[in-house]
Formats: sequence, C-alpha cells, structure tokens
Amino acid sequence: MKKNTYLLFPVALSFLLACSADVGYAPDKDYSGTSPSYNADELGDLPDCDSKHEGLVVHVNYYPSHDYACSEGYWVALGQSTTDKKLPDVHETSDDAVALHEKFKNVESVQILDTRDNKVYKAVVLGDLVWMAENLDYETQYSRTNPECDDFGIKCGRYYMWNDAMYGDDNSSVCLPGMRLPTEEDVEKLVEFIGGVSNGYVLKSKSYWEESEDAPLGTDELGFNAYPAGYKSSSRNYIEYFGTETVFWTGVTYGYNSSLTLSLYSHNSILGTNWSADKDNYMNVRCVGDL
Repeated sequence: MKKNTYLLFPVALSFLLACSADVGYAPDKDYSGTSPSYNADELGDLPDCDSKHEGLVVHVNYYPSHDYACSEGYWVALGQSTTDKKLPDVHETSDDAVALHEKFKNVESVQILDTRDNKVYKAVVLGDLVWMAENLDYETQYSRTNPECDDFGIKCGRYYMWNDAMYGDDNSSVCLPGMRLPTEEDVEKLVEFIGGVSNGYVLKSKSYWEESEDAPLGTDELGFNAYPAGYKSSSRNYIEYFGTETVFWTGVTYGYNSSLTLSLYSHNSILGTNWSADKDNYMNVRCVGDL
C-alpha cells in the first residue's frame, strides 16, 4: 500500500446468476402448510432445482400470491399464498452470492484525519479505493446542516451545492487533502465491488431508513453506513426526503448546470446514478482516495 497522509490506522470490521427453471405441475411430496423461505421476481429467476435446493419453497412475485417448491428436479406450483412476510431474495443462496457476501466480511475499516479542522472520519477500503464511511462535515461559506438529523442523533454531515463541493472556498475540492469527489471510474468500481447496482442495500445503514415492502432493509455489510439524510432542491428552502433517500455528489459535470450523483432510496435496493442533478441542489459528499 502506498503511503497516504489521510490514512491513520486499520480498525477491525466485523450476483447474481439467474437460472432458467423447469416447472412441474404434480408434486410427489405434500408441501401443504409449508411457508416460503425466499422471494423471486419471476420464474426465470429461480435457480436450478437440484439436490442443493430440494424442498426449498419460494414465493414468486410475478405471479401474485403463488409459491413454488423444488421437488425432485422440478419447480412445482403450489398455488396461492397468503404470506405477507418480508422474505430474502432466493439468489442469496447462490454460490456467487455467498462468495460476494464473504468478501464483504473482509472489508478493512480505517480512519482518516482532516488536517484542516482535525475531524476524524471512518472510511472503508473497497478494492483499490478508500471511501469515506461518513458524510463530510467540513464547513464552507455556503454549506448548510439539517436540524432534523440532530433530533435523531444522526451524523448527516453538511450539505453542499455542486460548485461549493467542487471548488470550496479556495478554488479547490471541499474534500480532505489527498482525496477527491468520486470520478465516473470510481463510481463504476464501487458498483462492481458490491456486485451490481441492485445491491445498493449493502451500503445502507441498518437504522433510520423508512421500511418498504418492496426493498430489503439496509445491511451495512461494508461499513459504508449511508444514512437517509435527504437533500435540498434548488426550489425549496428545507431538506426533503429525510428518512427515505440520500444523494452524494460526484465530481463529474454534465452540461452547464448538471452533475452525476449517487443515490440510495428506501423503496428499492438500487444504487442509483443520475446524470442530470441540478448543481444548485444541496447534497452530501463522500470523498474517495487511492490506496
């Protein structure tokens, strides 16, 4: 590892292949009364019905209220289900998914020092990049805070307009010395590390997100700890979407008044990218650095 001034010391920190499904219609075993253990969006998302999955019952969302059981080589339709239990994704049982989540367990946590105001931040090493695991809280002339975060005891950091984040008060990035606003390549590496944009839930904090029937709760498996801090649009004078969304600036500009942003939402598990974010909006910052 190359030496960087922002790295202090390590701290211990403790996809998916869709398979075609053969569907049968006459189960040889009695599955009546068996509750599903997993969800799948549609039949094509079911894994092969092999010995590993024998007896597994899955609720398939595309056919409302229908369950399927893996029975002797075939996925068998069990009819309607009345379950309203929030179930994990069936793909979490795949070998690729297991390996991915094992990789997450080995993510290294570090601390970084902002020499400008002596604030110390948590950060995580994801591949060959160091990502802040807290929102930047460096005060600039135009940055603002969110009192609602204080009410809940959440460290939301500060909210910045894009020009403020990109150029700060001295024509340089608001990021810590040696770090930067994420580039497009940095974003691509993050998406690759988490196993795709649909795995954004592994970046979310375990608490404070509004629950949704359509999305898994945050697992924070990387220690990234993204809070639903919301943001302030240029047409409002207050922070919106607190509890349901968080948005981070990148350093990528698009047109005269737009930039690329990273977003997480309560209603889905996606790590979203938006190429048309208004630079006059106030959003949070997660800086990134090279190893």
